[in-house]
Amino acid sequence: MKNYFWENLNNFGTQTALIEAETEKEITYSNLDKLTDEIAEKLLSDKKELIFLFTSNSILSIAAYIASLKSTNAVLLLDKKLNEEIINELIETYHPAVIIADENIHPDGYERKTINILSNCYFRKEQKEYEIHPSLKVLLSTSGTTGSPKLVRLSAENIQSNAESIVEYLEIDENEKPITTLPFNYSYGLSVINSHLIKGSTIVLSDKTVFFKEFWSDFKKFECTSFAGVPYSYQMLKRAGFDKLDLPSLKTFTQAGGKLNEEMIRFFSDYAVRNDKRFFVMYGQTEATARISYVPFQKLSSKIGSIGISIPGGKLKLMNDGVEITNPNQIGEIVYEGPNVMLGYAEDISDLAKGNELDYILHTGDLGYFDEEKFYYITGRMKRFIKIYGLRINLDEVQKMIENNFHIATACTGEDEKLKILIESNDPIEMKIKQKVCEYYKLNPQSVMIKETEHIPTKPSGKYDYLKIALLFLIS
Repeated sequence: MKNYFWENLNNFGTQTALIEAETEKEITYSNLDKLTDEIAEKLLSDKKELIFLFTSNSILSIAAYIASLKSTNAVLLLDKKLNEEIINELIETYHPAVIIADENIHPDGYERKTINILSNCYFRKEQKEYEIHPSLKVLLSTSGTTGSPKLVRLSAENIQSNAESIVEYLEIDENEKPITTLPFNYSYGLSVINSHLIKGSTIVLSDKTVFFKEFWSDFKKFECTSFAGVPYSYQMLKRAGFDKLDLPSLKTFTQAGGKLNEEMIRFFSDYAVRNDKRFFVMYGQTEATARISYVPFQKLSSKIGSIGISIPGGKLKLMNDGVEITNPNQIGEIVYEGPNVMLGYAEDISDLAKGNELDYILHTGDLGYFDEEKFYYITGRMKRFIKIYGLRINLDEVQKMIENNFHIATACTGEDEKLKILIESNDPIEMKIKQKVCEYYKLNPQSVMIKETEHIPTKPSGKYDYLKIALLFLIS
Protein backbone atom coordinates (compact mmCIF):
# COMPACT_ATOMS: atom_id res chain seq x y z
CA MET A 1 0.00 0.00 0.00
CA LYS A 2 1.32 3.47 -0.95
CA ASN A 3 2.43 5.79 1.81
CA TYR A 4 0.99 9.28 1.41
CA PHE A 5 2.71 12.41 2.68
CA TRP A 6 -0.01 13.16 5.26
CA GLU A 7 0.72 9.80 6.88
CA ASN A 8 4.47 10.47 7.21
CA LEU A 9 4.72 13.92 8.74
CA ASN A 10 6.38 12.56 11.88
CA ASN A 11 9.38 11.45 9.79
CA PHE A 12 10.59 15.06 9.82
CA GLY A 13 10.49 15.32 13.63
CA THR A 14 11.34 18.72 15.08
CA GLN A 15 11.80 20.41 11.71
CA THR A 16 9.48 23.45 11.53
CA ALA A 17 6.57 22.68 9.22
CA LEU A 18 4.52 25.88 9.19
CA ILE A 19 5.09 29.50 10.20
CA GLU A 20 2.36 32.13 10.18
CA ALA A 21 3.97 35.33 8.89
CA GLU A 22 1.51 37.68 10.61
CA THR A 23 1.45 36.05 14.07
CA GLU A 24 4.87 34.33 13.95
CA LYS A 25 3.23 31.19 15.32
CA GLU A 26 4.93 28.00 14.19
CA ILE A 27 4.53 24.26 14.48
CA THR A 28 6.94 21.36 13.96
CA TYR A 29 6.22 18.34 11.81
CA SER A 30 5.93 16.02 14.82
CA ASN A 31 3.48 18.36 16.56
CA LEU A 32 1.52 18.85 13.33
CA ASP A 33 1.31 15.07 12.97
CA LYS A 34 0.04 14.68 16.53
CA LEU A 35 -2.45 17.55 16.21
CA THR A 36 -3.91 16.29 12.94
CA ASP A 37 -4.19 12.74 14.30
CA GLU A 38 -6.30 14.04 17.19
CA ILE A 39 -8.55 16.09 14.89
CA ALA A 40 -8.88 13.22 12.40
CA GLU A 41 -10.05 10.88 15.14
CA LYS A 42 -12.96 13.24 15.93
CA LEU A 43 -13.90 13.40 12.24
CA LEU A 44 -14.19 9.62 11.85
CA SER A 45 -17.65 8.10 11.46
CA ASP A 46 -19.20 4.78 10.53
CA LYS A 47 -19.08 5.61 6.82
CA LYS A 48 -17.21 7.94 4.49
CA GLU A 49 -18.53 11.50 4.78
CA LEU A 50 -18.07 14.82 3.02
CA ILE A 51 -16.34 17.73 4.75
CA PHE A 52 -16.50 21.37 3.64
CA LEU A 53 -13.35 23.29 4.57
CA PHE A 54 -13.25 27.06 4.15
CA THR A 55 -9.56 27.76 3.76
CA SER A 56 -7.09 30.43 4.73
CA ASN A 57 -3.31 30.36 4.70
CA SER A 58 -3.03 29.56 8.41
CA ILE A 59 -1.85 26.75 10.67
CA LEU A 60 -5.46 26.13 11.67
CA SER A 61 -6.61 25.70 8.08
CA ILE A 62 -3.67 23.53 6.97
CA ALA A 63 -4.17 21.33 10.03
CA ALA A 64 -7.86 20.91 9.18
CA TYR A 65 -6.90 19.95 5.60
CA ILE A 66 -4.37 17.33 6.70
CA ALA A 67 -6.75 15.97 9.35
CA SER A 68 -9.46 15.62 6.70
CA LEU A 69 -7.07 13.61 4.53
CA LYS A 70 -6.18 11.38 7.48
CA SER A 71 -9.80 10.86 8.46
CA THR A 72 -10.57 8.84 5.29
CA ASN A 73 -13.40 11.28 4.50
CA ALA A 74 -13.55 13.44 1.37
CA VAL A 75 -12.97 17.20 1.67
CA LEU A 76 -14.14 20.08 -0.50
CA LEU A 77 -11.77 23.07 -0.26
CA LEU A 78 -13.58 26.41 -0.55
CA ASP A 79 -12.73 30.09 -0.54
CA LYS A 80 -13.58 31.53 2.88
CA LYS A 81 -14.71 34.74 1.13
CA LEU A 82 -17.63 33.07 -0.67
CA ASN A 83 -20.88 34.93 -0.15
CA GLU A 84 -23.64 33.39 1.94
CA GLU A 85 -25.93 32.69 -1.02
CA ILE A 86 -23.30 30.54 -2.77
CA ILE A 87 -22.42 28.77 0.47
CA ASN A 88 -26.05 27.86 1.05
CA GLU A 89 -26.40 26.62 -2.54
CA LEU A 90 -23.37 24.34 -2.14
CA ILE A 91 -24.64 23.01 1.20
CA GLU A 92 -28.03 22.31 -0.36
CA THR A 93 -26.39 20.52 -3.31
CA TYR A 94 -23.86 18.37 -1.43
CA HIS A 95 -25.18 18.07 2.17
CA PRO A 96 -21.78 17.93 3.90
CA ALA A 97 -21.64 16.04 7.19
CA VAL A 98 -19.12 18.54 8.61
CA ILE A 99 -18.28 22.16 7.83
CA ILE A 100 -15.00 23.63 9.12
CA ALA A 101 -14.34 27.38 9.06
CA ASP A 102 -11.86 29.70 10.76
CA GLU A 103 -14.61 32.06 11.84
CA ASN A 104 -18.18 31.78 13.08
CA ILE A 105 -20.79 31.01 10.42
CA HIS A 106 -24.47 30.04 10.74
CA PRO A 107 -25.42 27.08 8.52
CA ASP A 108 -28.98 25.86 9.04
CA GLY A 109 -29.34 22.34 10.40
CA TYR A 110 -25.84 22.17 11.92
CA GLU A 111 -24.54 22.06 15.48
CA ARG A 112 -21.35 23.97 16.35
CA LYS A 113 -18.58 22.03 18.12
CA THR A 114 -14.92 22.52 18.99
CA ILE A 115 -12.26 20.01 17.96
CA ASN A 116 -8.90 20.84 19.51
CA ILE A 117 -7.79 24.17 17.93
CA LEU A 118 -10.75 24.14 15.53
CA SER A 119 -13.43 26.13 17.32
CA ASN A 120 -15.79 26.43 14.35
CA CYS A 121 -16.75 22.90 13.32
CA TYR A 122 -20.37 22.35 12.34
CA PHE A 123 -21.86 18.85 12.36
CA ARG A 124 -25.08 18.11 10.50
CA LYS A 125 -27.88 17.27 12.97
CA GLU A 126 -29.71 14.96 10.56
CA GLN A 127 -27.44 12.90 8.33
CA LYS A 128 -28.21 12.48 4.65
CA GLU A 129 -27.86 9.10 2.99
CA TYR A 130 -25.43 9.23 0.09
CA GLU A 131 -22.46 7.22 -1.14
CA ILE A 132 -18.88 8.45 -1.61
CA HIS A 133 -16.48 6.41 -3.71
CA PRO A 134 -13.55 4.92 -1.74
CA SER A 135 -11.01 6.64 -4.03
CA LEU A 136 -12.38 10.16 -3.60
CA LYS A 137 -10.17 12.31 -1.38
CA VAL A 138 -10.34 16.01 -2.39
CA LEU A 139 -12.86 18.14 -4.29
CA LEU A 140 -11.94 21.47 -5.91
CA SER A 141 -13.99 24.01 -7.81
CA THR A 142 -13.34 23.85 -11.55
CA SER A 143 -12.21 27.49 -11.46
CA GLY A 144 -10.44 27.20 -8.12
CA THR A 145 -12.14 30.32 -6.83
CA THR A 146 -15.89 30.29 -7.30
CA GLY A 147 -18.67 28.42 -5.59
CA SER A 148 -19.67 26.58 -8.75
CA PRO A 149 -21.37 23.28 -7.92
CA LYS A 150 -19.30 21.68 -10.72
CA LEU A 151 -16.33 20.14 -8.94
CA VAL A 152 -13.17 18.24 -9.82
CA ARG A 153 -12.91 14.85 -8.06
CA LEU A 154 -9.37 13.96 -6.96
CA SER A 155 -7.98 10.78 -5.45
CA ALA A 156 -5.13 10.29 -3.00
CA GLU A 157 -3.06 8.97 -5.92
CA ASN A 158 -3.75 12.17 -7.89
CA ILE A 159 -2.54 14.37 -5.03
CA GLN A 160 0.52 12.29 -4.14
CA SER A 161 1.73 11.69 -7.70
CA ASN A 162 1.47 15.36 -8.69
CA ALA A 163 3.33 16.43 -5.54
CA GLU A 164 6.08 13.90 -6.27
CA SER A 165 6.43 15.13 -9.86
CA ILE A 166 6.70 18.76 -8.76
CA VAL A 167 9.30 17.82 -6.15
CA GLU A 168 11.36 16.10 -8.84
CA TYR A 169 11.53 18.85 -11.45
CA LEU A 170 11.75 21.77 -8.97
CA GLU A 171 14.30 19.81 -6.89
CA ILE A 172 12.49 20.56 -3.63
CA ASP A 173 14.13 19.44 -0.38
CA GLU A 174 13.93 20.11 3.36
CA ASN A 175 15.97 23.33 2.97
CA GLU A 176 13.30 25.07 0.90
CA LYS A 177 11.18 27.76 2.51
CA PRO A 178 8.32 28.86 0.23
CA ILE A 179 5.92 31.65 1.13
CA THR A 180 2.28 31.29 0.14
CA THR A 181 0.92 33.75 -2.43
CA LEU A 182 -2.29 32.00 -3.46
CA PRO A 183 -5.30 30.51 -1.63
CA PHE A 184 -4.88 26.77 -1.24
CA ASN A 185 -8.44 25.99 -2.31
CA TYR A 186 -6.99 26.87 -5.75
CA SER A 187 -5.06 23.94 -7.26
CA TYR A 188 -1.87 25.95 -7.86
CA GLY A 189 -1.82 27.14 -4.25
CA LEU A 190 -2.59 23.62 -3.03
CA SER A 191 0.26 22.15 -5.09
CA VAL A 192 2.73 24.46 -3.30
CA ILE A 193 1.53 23.16 0.07
CA ASN A 194 1.55 19.48 -0.92
CA SER A 195 4.90 19.46 -2.74
CA HIS A 196 6.72 21.02 0.21
CA LEU A 197 5.05 19.02 2.99
CA ILE A 198 6.13 15.86 1.19
CA LYS A 199 9.82 16.82 1.64
CA GLY A 200 9.77 18.34 5.11
CA SER A 201 10.22 21.95 3.95
CA THR A 202 9.22 24.91 6.11
CA ILE A 203 6.21 26.75 4.65
CA VAL A 204 5.67 30.41 5.54
CA LEU A 205 1.94 31.11 5.51
CA SER A 206 0.70 34.49 4.34
CA ASP A 207 -2.68 35.73 3.16
CA LYS A 208 -1.05 38.83 1.69
CA THR A 209 -0.29 39.06 -2.02
CA VAL A 210 2.93 40.02 -3.79
CA PHE A 211 1.52 43.55 -4.22
CA PHE A 212 1.99 44.39 -0.51
CA LYS A 213 5.22 45.82 0.90
CA GLU A 214 4.56 43.75 4.03
CA PHE A 215 4.70 40.58 1.93
CA TRP A 216 8.26 41.32 0.85
CA SER A 217 9.21 42.38 4.38
CA ASP A 218 8.03 38.95 5.56
CA PHE A 219 9.85 37.30 2.65
CA LYS A 220 13.14 38.84 3.84
CA LYS A 221 12.43 38.38 7.55
CA PHE A 222 11.86 34.63 7.24
CA GLU A 223 14.51 34.21 4.51
CA CYS A 224 12.08 32.59 2.10
CA THR A 225 13.49 30.78 -0.91
CA SER A 226 10.56 30.73 -3.36
CA PHE A 227 7.20 32.14 -4.35
CA ALA A 228 4.54 31.32 -6.94
CA GLY A 229 2.61 33.70 -9.16
CA VAL A 230 -0.06 33.88 -11.85
CA PRO A 231 0.23 36.16 -14.92
CA TYR A 232 -1.41 39.13 -13.21
CA SER A 233 1.05 38.83 -10.31
CA TYR A 234 3.98 39.17 -12.67
CA GLN A 235 2.44 42.06 -14.60
CA MET A 236 2.10 43.96 -11.32
CA LEU A 237 5.56 42.93 -10.09
CA LYS A 238 7.21 44.30 -13.22
CA ARG A 239 5.28 47.55 -12.87
CA ALA A 240 6.31 47.81 -9.20
CA GLY A 241 10.02 47.40 -9.98
CA PHE A 242 10.56 43.80 -8.86
CA ASP A 243 14.01 43.75 -10.46
CA LYS A 244 15.13 46.44 -8.00
CA LEU A 245 14.21 44.39 -4.89
CA ASP A 246 17.07 42.98 -2.84
CA LEU A 247 16.10 39.32 -2.22
CA PRO A 248 19.25 37.40 -1.30
CA SER A 249 17.38 34.31 -0.04
CA LEU A 250 15.27 33.92 -3.22
CA LYS A 251 16.26 30.83 -5.20
CA THR A 252 13.21 29.90 -7.29
CA PHE A 253 10.05 31.55 -8.55
CA THR A 254 7.34 29.92 -10.62
CA GLN A 255 4.50 30.98 -12.90
CA ALA A 256 1.33 29.13 -13.84
CA GLY A 257 -2.42 29.83 -13.83
CA GLY A 258 -2.59 31.14 -17.39
CA LYS A 259 -0.39 32.32 -20.22
CA LEU A 260 2.17 35.01 -19.39
CA ASN A 261 2.93 37.18 -22.40
CA GLU A 262 6.30 36.78 -24.04
CA GLU A 263 7.66 40.20 -23.05
CA MET A 264 7.03 39.37 -19.38
CA ILE A 265 8.63 35.94 -19.65
CA ARG A 266 11.72 37.49 -21.23
CA PHE A 267 11.90 40.17 -18.52
CA PHE A 268 11.75 37.70 -15.62
CA SER A 269 13.94 35.15 -17.39
CA ASP A 270 16.63 37.82 -17.88
CA TYR A 271 16.28 38.84 -14.22
CA ALA A 272 16.74 35.22 -13.13
CA VAL A 273 19.86 34.74 -15.28
CA ARG A 274 21.43 38.01 -14.08
CA ASN A 275 20.79 37.20 -10.42
CA ASP A 276 21.47 33.45 -10.43
CA LYS A 277 17.84 32.54 -9.70
CA ARG A 278 15.60 29.91 -11.26
CA PHE A 279 12.40 30.95 -13.04
CA PHE A 280 9.99 28.18 -14.06
CA VAL A 281 7.10 28.72 -16.45
CA MET A 282 4.54 25.96 -15.95
CA TYR A 283 1.18 24.84 -17.30
CA GLY A 284 -1.59 22.91 -15.64
CA GLN A 285 -5.27 22.50 -14.93
CA THR A 286 -7.28 21.73 -11.83
CA GLU A 287 -8.40 18.59 -13.70
CA ALA A 288 -4.79 17.38 -13.52
CA THR A 289 -4.56 18.18 -9.78
CA ALA A 290 -2.28 21.08 -10.75
CA ARG A 291 0.74 20.62 -13.00
CA ILE A 292 0.90 19.17 -16.51
CA SER A 293 4.10 20.61 -17.98
CA TYR A 294 7.03 22.92 -17.27
CA VAL A 295 9.91 24.63 -19.05
CA PRO A 296 13.28 23.69 -17.51
CA PHE A 297 14.74 27.00 -16.33
CA GLN A 298 17.95 26.44 -18.29
CA LYS A 299 15.89 26.27 -21.51
CA LEU A 300 13.53 29.17 -20.84
CA SER A 301 15.40 31.90 -22.73
CA SER A 302 15.37 29.78 -25.90
CA LYS A 303 11.76 28.59 -25.46
CA ILE A 304 9.93 31.85 -24.76
CA GLY A 305 6.18 31.25 -25.05
CA SER A 306 6.38 27.47 -24.60
CA ILE A 307 4.56 25.50 -21.90
CA GLY A 308 7.47 23.08 -22.04
CA ILE A 309 7.59 19.34 -21.60
CA SER A 310 5.50 16.91 -19.59
CA ILE A 311 6.07 16.66 -15.86
CA PRO A 312 7.83 13.47 -14.68
CA GLY A 313 5.46 10.50 -14.87
CA GLY A 314 3.16 12.12 -17.43
CA LYS A 315 2.85 12.19 -21.22
CA LEU A 316 1.74 14.90 -23.65
CA LYS A 317 0.41 14.40 -27.16
CA LEU A 318 -1.59 16.23 -29.82
CA MET A 319 -4.86 14.94 -31.24
CA ASN A 320 -6.95 16.02 -34.21
CA ASP A 321 -10.30 14.28 -34.80
CA GLY A 322 -9.14 11.21 -32.87
CA VAL A 323 -5.83 10.90 -34.73
CA GLU A 324 -2.50 11.60 -33.00
CA ILE A 325 -0.32 14.28 -34.61
CA THR A 326 3.28 13.07 -34.84
CA ASN A 327 4.92 15.87 -36.88
CA PRO A 328 6.06 19.19 -35.35
CA ASN A 329 4.39 22.56 -35.96
CA GLN A 330 0.91 21.18 -36.61
CA ILE A 331 -2.08 22.38 -34.58
CA GLY A 332 -4.14 19.97 -32.49
CA GLU A 333 -5.72 19.57 -29.08
CA ILE A 334 -3.24 19.05 -26.26
CA VAL A 335 -3.99 15.76 -24.50
CA TYR A 336 -2.28 14.73 -21.27
CA GLU A 337 -1.97 11.30 -19.68
CA GLY A 338 -0.73 10.72 -16.14
CA PRO A 339 -1.59 9.50 -12.64
CA ASN A 340 -2.55 13.03 -11.59
CA VAL A 341 -5.56 13.20 -13.94
CA MET A 342 -8.78 13.56 -11.96
CA LEU A 343 -11.37 10.85 -11.46
CA GLY A 344 -13.94 13.06 -13.20
CA TYR A 345 -16.38 15.88 -12.44
CA ALA A 346 -19.13 16.14 -9.85
CA GLU A 347 -22.19 18.32 -10.44
CA ASP A 348 -24.42 16.94 -7.69
CA ILE A 349 -24.25 14.63 -4.71
CA SER A 350 -24.87 11.44 -6.74
CA ASP A 351 -21.61 12.03 -8.67
CA LEU A 352 -19.58 11.51 -5.47
CA ALA A 353 -20.20 7.76 -5.81
CA LYS A 354 -18.48 7.60 -9.21
CA GLY A 355 -15.01 6.12 -9.67
CA ASN A 356 -12.33 6.81 -12.28
CA GLU A 357 -14.18 7.91 -15.43
CA LEU A 358 -11.25 9.29 -17.44
CA ASP A 359 -8.73 6.44 -17.14
CA TYR A 360 -5.95 9.01 -16.46
CA ILE A 361 -6.41 10.77 -19.83
CA LEU A 362 -7.29 14.47 -19.97
CA HIS A 363 -8.39 16.34 -23.09
CA THR A 364 -7.28 19.81 -22.03
CA GLY A 365 -9.38 21.84 -24.46
CA ASP A 366 -6.26 23.83 -25.36
CA LEU A 367 -5.04 24.03 -28.94
CA GLY A 368 -1.33 23.96 -29.64
CA TYR A 369 1.64 22.40 -31.34
CA PHE A 370 5.09 21.06 -30.48
CA ASP A 371 8.43 22.01 -32.01
CA GLU A 372 11.28 19.81 -33.21
CA GLU A 373 12.47 19.30 -29.60
CA LYS A 374 8.96 18.28 -28.45
CA PHE A 375 8.42 21.49 -26.49
CA TYR A 376 4.71 22.36 -26.54
CA TYR A 377 3.10 25.73 -27.32
CA ILE A 378 -0.52 26.82 -26.78
CA THR A 379 -2.17 28.78 -29.57
CA GLY A 380 -5.60 29.17 -27.99
CA ARG A 381 -8.54 27.62 -26.27
CA MET A 382 -10.95 25.43 -28.22
CA LYS A 383 -13.93 27.21 -26.68
CA ARG A 384 -12.43 30.72 -26.64
CA PHE A 385 -13.65 31.55 -30.13
CA ILE A 386 -16.16 33.92 -31.64
CA LYS A 387 -17.26 34.32 -35.27
CA ILE A 388 -17.37 37.67 -37.02
CA TYR A 389 -18.83 37.67 -40.49
CA GLY A 390 -18.08 33.95 -40.64
CA LEU A 391 -14.44 34.43 -39.60
CA ARG A 392 -13.37 32.36 -36.59
CA ILE A 393 -11.56 34.62 -34.09
CA ASN A 394 -9.39 33.11 -31.34
CA LEU A 395 -9.79 35.45 -28.34
CA ASP A 396 -6.56 34.29 -26.70
CA GLU A 397 -4.64 34.94 -29.91
CA VAL A 398 -6.03 38.50 -30.15
CA GLN A 399 -5.16 39.09 -26.51
CA LYS A 400 -1.59 37.87 -27.01
CA MET A 401 -1.12 39.96 -30.17
CA ILE A 402 -2.18 43.18 -28.43
CA GLU A 403 -0.02 42.48 -25.36
CA ASN A 404 3.05 41.79 -27.50
CA ASN A 405 2.55 44.84 -29.73
CA PHE A 406 1.43 47.42 -27.18
CA HIS A 407 2.95 46.02 -23.96
CA ILE A 408 -0.19 46.49 -21.89
CA ALA A 409 -2.41 44.11 -19.93
CA THR A 410 -5.33 43.05 -22.14
CA ALA A 411 -8.40 40.84 -21.80
CA CYS A 412 -10.56 39.83 -24.75
CA THR A 413 -14.14 38.63 -24.65
CA GLY A 414 -17.18 39.01 -26.89
CA GLU A 415 -19.85 37.17 -28.79
CA ASP A 416 -20.44 36.41 -32.45
CA GLU A 417 -20.16 39.58 -34.54
CA LYS A 418 -18.62 41.63 -31.69
CA LEU A 419 -15.04 41.50 -30.37
CA LYS A 420 -14.65 43.24 -26.99
CA ILE A 421 -11.21 44.29 -25.80
CA LEU A 422 -10.48 45.57 -22.28
CA ILE A 423 -7.14 47.33 -21.83
CA GLU A 424 -5.32 48.46 -18.71
CA SER A 425 -3.85 51.78 -19.80
CA ASN A 426 -3.86 55.48 -19.04
CA ASP A 427 -2.58 56.39 -22.51
CA PRO A 428 -5.00 57.26 -25.35
CA ILE A 429 -4.18 54.28 -27.55
CA GLU A 430 -7.65 52.84 -28.17
CA MET A 431 -7.70 53.93 -31.80
CA LYS A 432 -4.22 52.55 -32.46
CA ILE A 433 -5.22 49.17 -31.01
CA LYS A 434 -8.47 49.09 -32.97
CA GLN A 435 -6.63 49.95 -36.19
CA LYS A 436 -4.05 47.21 -35.56
CA VAL A 437 -6.68 44.58 -34.72
CA CYS A 438 -8.82 45.43 -37.74
CA GLU A 439 -5.83 45.38 -40.09
CA TYR A 440 -4.44 42.18 -38.59
CA TYR A 441 -7.71 40.21 -38.66
CA LYS A 442 -9.39 42.02 -41.59
CA LEU A 443 -12.30 43.19 -39.44
CA ASN A 444 -14.76 46.04 -39.82
CA PRO A 445 -14.10 48.64 -37.07
CA GLN A 446 -17.80 48.48 -36.11
CA SER A 447 -17.29 44.88 -34.97
CA VAL A 448 -14.57 45.84 -32.45
CA MET A 449 -15.25 47.51 -29.11
CA ILE A 450 -12.41 48.72 -26.86
CA LYS A 451 -12.74 49.91 -23.28
CA GLU A 452 -10.14 51.24 -20.84
CA THR A 453 -9.95 50.35 -17.16
CA GLU A 454 -7.57 51.00 -14.28
CA HIS A 455 -7.59 47.33 -13.28
CA ILE A 456 -8.72 44.30 -15.26
CA PRO A 457 -11.05 42.27 -12.97
CA THR A 458 -9.43 39.11 -11.61
CA LYS A 459 -10.47 36.21 -9.43
CA PRO A 460 -8.76 35.56 -6.05
CA SER A 461 -6.46 33.14 -7.90
CA GLY A 462 -5.20 36.02 -10.06
CA LYS A 463 -6.77 34.72 -13.28
CA TYR A 464 -8.86 37.11 -15.35
CA ASP A 465 -12.54 37.08 -14.38
CA TYR A 466 -14.13 37.00 -17.84
CA LEU A 467 -17.66 37.22 -16.44
CA LYS A 468 -16.92 40.54 -14.74
CA ILE A 469 -14.99 41.68 -17.80
CA ALA A 470 -18.03 41.01 -19.99
CA LEU A 471 -20.25 42.92 -17.54
CA LEU A 472 -18.02 46.01 -17.85
CA PHE A 473 -19.04 46.31 -21.48
CA LEU A 474 -22.71 46.52 -20.43
CA ILE A 475 -21.95 49.62 -18.38
CA SER A 476 -22.07 52.81 -20.41
